[in-house]
Amino acid sequence: MTQAQWDKHTEHLNSHITWPATKEQIVAACNGEDVEPEVLEDVKANLADGTYESAEDVKKILVKGE
Repeated sequence: MTQAQWDKHTEHLNSHITWPATKEQIVAACNGEDVEPEVLEDVKANLADGTYESAEDVKKILVKGE
């Protein structure tokens, strides 16, 4: 995921997800919403199963070059 994609979806993450959240909850919140298929696939492929404390924790994993 690029920084631009992250910036576009940050509001969505924060409004549709209650933190802490599991990978399953994050994928469910993104699935079928205004999230590009490429971004959803990136979330599915690169987030390990587990619980994330904040959107920043997810960003550290997903945004390339961060």
